[in-house]
Amino acid sequence: MEIHHLKQLITISQCGSINRASQKLFISQPSLNNIVKRCERELGFVIFLRTPKGIKLTENGEKFIESARNIMTEYKKIEDLSSKCGIQSISVSFIYLSYILEAFLKFQEQGYLFSNMLRRTEPAEIINDVISQGVHIGILPINQLDLISFAEKIKQYKLRYFKLFESVQTYVIVGRKHPLAGKRRISISEMLAYPLTYYTALPEASKLRQIYDFKISLKVQNRDELFLALKNNKCFSLLTLTPDSKNPEFCYIPLIDDEFKMNICVIFQSGTAFTAQEIELIEFLKNTVHVKTI
Repeated sequence: MEIHHLKQLITISQCGSINRASQKLFISQPSLNNIVKRCERELGFVIFLRTPKGIKLTENGEKFIESARNIMTEYKKIEDLSSKCGIQSISVSFIYLSYILEAFLKFQEQGYLFSNMLRRTEPAEIINDVISQGVHIGILPINQLDLISFAEKIKQYKLRYFKLFESVQTYVIVGRKHPLAGKRRISISEMLAYPLTYYTALPEASKLRQIYDFKISLKVQNRDELFLALKNNKCFSLLTLTPDSKNPEFCYIPLIDDEFKMNICVIFQSGTAFTAQEIELIEFLKNTVHVKTI
């Protein structure tokens, strides 16, 4: 559970309705429902009882919300103190991309402070983090095919975006013994006979599965399982990468299909200005991360 979840739960208790709270927080009702369920599961007790007239707090829920309010009061004092002392921290939510995380850690080594560094598995989670002001900026990859609908969606929530990296090359990754391992370039049509391996936090492969009808696909839980499947089978997957992030146990073949270019985007709330530290982070990413663009 993170600090912005407390704010969301307090808002629900004030509104007496998840629907009204979702409108106030600019978060979809299903997403807010999922946040409540996840927090309740983590706490081990029910916070809200659902009734025909809305929601009400359980006995444990009342104690929890009281504690949450106290925590938020103290957190606000810390924020005010940091501001008076000239200390500014960075809060960011991002889809896991190894080269982005590595850049964050290098940036942090230079003495910059991250108050929140949230690794997410779904673009919707990042959008919700920015809408709820849990973080100031979000970084996520958007497929070329989805860019227009993405821009329309975030505009509804009073968010803006810009492309940190545009038209990033997507690669097919296969094991060294894969029948297509020797190819220098490849198209999706050549891969349809082979099992697609993917997991939720791999947007390049997840989008491919939505478009094409693969006879066999294998969903794994994480990056380690993905590499294990690729190493021992005729599976393949898609990803973006930097030259430094290549694993010698695999072959990385440039994908020639233009529609699978990726755009690494930064989202933020309309009407807000970046802090000096956030501007330095964005410039650091631009100068440090060397993804191949087309």
